[in-house]
Amino acid sequence: MKKVRVGLVGLGPLGKVHAENLMYRIPNAQLAAVCTRTQSKLDEVQRDWETPETYTDFAEMLDKAQLDAVAIISPTNVHLEHVRMAVEKGLHIFIEKPTGMNAAECAEIERLAAQNGKIFAVGFMRRFDASYADAKRRIEAGEIGAPIFFRGYSLDPIWQGEAQVARAEANGKWFVDMGVHDYDLARWLLGAEPKQAFACGGAYVFDGFAKNHDVDNGFSLVKFDNNAAAFFYCGRTAPHGSHVESEIIGTKGTLRICESPRRARVTQFTGQGEVHECIDHYLDRWGEAYYQELQQFVNEVQAGEQSQSATAADCTGAVKLAEMILEAYEEQLDK
Repeated sequence: MKKVRVGLVGLGPLGKVHAENLMYRIPNAQLAAVCTRTQSKLDEVQRDWETPETYTDFAEMLDKAQLDAVAIISPTNVHLEHVRMAVEKGLHIFIEKPTGMNAAECAEIERLAAQNGKIFAVGFMRRFDASYADAKRRIEAGEIGAPIFFRGYSLDPIWQGEAQVARAEANGKWFVDMGVHDYDLARWLLGAEPKQAFACGGAYVFDGFAKNHDVDNGFSLVKFDNNAAAFFYCGRTAPHGSHVESEIIGTKGTLRICESPRRARVTQFTGQGEVHECIDHYLDRWGEAYYQELQQFVNEVQAGEQSQSATAADCTGAVKLAEMILEAYEEQLDK
């Protein structure tokens, strides 16, 4: 079976991870072309990699590169444009979350994906992390009874805060950009849809977020249509590093995932007590999951059937929950 020829747009830190996975780790894929508006990044590609075709214009890449699929790792505010162009070419699509800036854009992308009739996979990589996949298996096996509560913490390190102020306009507010990871997990693991939300938070450390009613720490409580509930905390000021932690409580037991964001199973005993290093960047935590999700996408393209990847509808559902939480946050600002 021939390799899947993939063109990738977006060469930020995550785009480079996806590109290197396509080049070096996914044997049934070929990174045929890369696209970014920054010529210096393309110069690095041509110098350091096994030179796929390079482009500064996405439309030109689609016209010339003879692709089977595209990986859209560009900023969220151009996702709809890039999806529309890829659908016009009849390509399979892998896209980073969220698919759009708001639920309306996500719904339009969902419509385009259905019209295209090809594989359309959304990069909710936590579903492909071994721990979360195991939790899903245990829930489906009935090991904790009926799941009734989800708790999710998603925290970025404080030293990335200033850079995130600059990128927030292109990627959306934190309740959406980061929050959708946990909203997707809650819908996936609880098997339910949101019904009611309360939210609060603020720009406690980085004032730059406040001008757009964005937050550096946000908190929300959500009731679901099966009477389950969820608490979400998304932050940008963790002093110890990158911290993602989840808990699922059922009627017969509880699952906890990554209670402590330890870098390794090494503990040092010092005059200050018991010490262990924490993960300081999200790529250190999710590197294997990013590989697994893209490998699954390529496998599905070859099989002609989407079986495990998150769908456009999954992302629309997560972003609808994000908007419910954002609306609740805006309401409490006026009180």
